[in-house]
Amino acid sequence: MNYKGHTRYLKENPPFNNNEWDRKMLYEYLVYSCITDTKAYIDEYFSRYTNDENLLKMLFNFLSDDNYDSSDCQIASAYYISRMDKTLLEKYSDLMSEAGKNPVDARNPLKYLK
Repeated sequence: MNYKGHTRYLKENPPFNNNEWDRKMLYEYLVYSCITDTKAYIDEYFSRYTNDENLLKMLFNFLSDDNYDSSDCQIASAYYISRMDKTLLEKYSDLMSEAGKNPVDARNPLKYLK
């Protein structure tokens, strides 16, 4: 599948439908966000949900779940956590602090904060 095929697939299968997040598709979006050809589309997609508390909770869940250890979804979760609304992040400062202890920079959301 080429870039256009990947993007078409992502557009046809968004992770947020009927006012809820689909864990399987969210996982795929996170993995695809690590691919240069689809990153811009996914960055733009997630930029619409920076105040979504349920998304933030799911990102923290992926980040801390050992079943995803070393997965691109954990790298992407750390990155998108850092892009969430700062007021919302303050509400989850305990989870941010815990995630910030990750010695792997790519999985540490504090390393991505602007």
